[in-house]
Amino acid sequence: MFGGYDVRGVYGKDVTEETFALLGTVLSSVSNEMTLGIDYRQHSQPLASALLAGYSGSVRFAGFAPTPLVAFNSRALGVSITASHNPPEYAGAKFSKERRCFYSEELDCLRKKFERVKTRNKRYPAALPKPDSELVSTYLDALPAASPKALFDLAGGSACALKNYFPQSIFSQPDPRFEKHAGEPTTDALSVLKTRTREKNCVGIAFDGDADRAAVVDSGEFVDGGVVGAFLALSNLKRGEKVVLTIDVSDEVFVFLRDNGLRPIYSPVGDIFLIKKVLSSNAKFAFERSSHYSFLKHMPHSDGLYAGALLSHTKPGEIRDFAKQFKSVTLIESVSTRKPGAALPRDLLSNAPIRIQVFDGLKARFDDFTVLVRASQTEPKIRINVEAKTPDLAAQGMSLAKEQLQKSKL
Repeated sequence: MFGGYDVRGVYGKDVTEETFALLGTVLSSVSNEMTLGIDYRQHSQPLASALLAGYSGSVRFAGFAPTPLVAFNSRALGVSITASHNPPEYAGAKFSKERRCFYSEELDCLRKKFERVKTRNKRYPAALPKPDSELVSTYLDALPAASPKALFDLAGGSACALKNYFPQSIFSQPDPRFEKHAGEPTTDALSVLKTRTREKNCVGIAFDGDADRAAVVDSGEFVDGGVVGAFLALSNLKRGEKVVLTIDVSDEVFVFLRDNGLRPIYSPVGDIFLIKKVLSSNAKFAFERSSHYSFLKHMPHSDGLYAGALLSHTKPGEIRDFAKQFKSVTLIESVSTRKPGAALPRDLLSNAPIRIQVFDGLKARFDDFTVLVRASQTEPKIRINVEAKTPDLAAQGMSLAKEQLQKSKL
């Protein structure tokens, strides 16, 4: 059940009360105090009870809560019982400390301890503590006021626990199986938000299942998460300040940030890597194309509610019009390989005039297109992103990348 970023899997198969009781025992060796919150999935409460049956330290319980609320209140240890945007049969947990997510080495250490522990605690379920309202008020006091003119799509997820914070919202009733709305805020999942914001001529903010991401729909139009990151950077940072962005963000966005006096720095894809990079580089802001946004003045952990509150004060059409200057076309495809995390040959894309980086796959800038090739860490696939000014040029770049991958026999 241990993945690259958290604990997650199908309930009853990968994730069970027994494994969570064992996980609680292991977490006792990490810290003697825990901040705990849960999402609305049907198995979250019994899994939280099992976790506490194994845990021997003191617990502050937030009750139903978005992941950023738990992270904001995390000191030595925060645990969110959530499977984020995954399908309803999934369950899991995310871990935080010092207002940031666990790094990969910390999660790996937790996994190794989990594998070594032999004791099986079958005293669950333990009673869940009474929710601590101070955890909620402390977090809400740190958020900017949300604009009454914007429309918030809570997706039936964890953000519903704070529905009174949002002046206008849709899908604000908990939907444990995501039957009315997908937990992933993709453009296809936001048809209602598109229609409503078009009719009302307003900005819409959509959260994922545990509200650590915020997608934007402006007056009916979905805006790419990387472009929204550029908008937030330009609106909130001073010239010369550093901003970290993941390698899958459009090359056009990187150049835009640089040309506007900011200092962009690439990070591998994944909030674990993004947060580590932003802290080590002393940057002020970080973002992913998947709509994770981290403001260091708030906390290192990605917070969809904080970013959404800031974005809610923009004028209708402002973000949509800002996005129009980014005209590149992006093609995204995958090719099969033998195993997850395949090592790419270092000479792949070596004929490019500018080779940008090699730490998370390979990204290279050719005369007519930019190519990013990355190995999935969870599936036996190689992902290819190609960016160009026209669809034809993007198709040429995709053909080149596939041809070189075929020669490498991965």
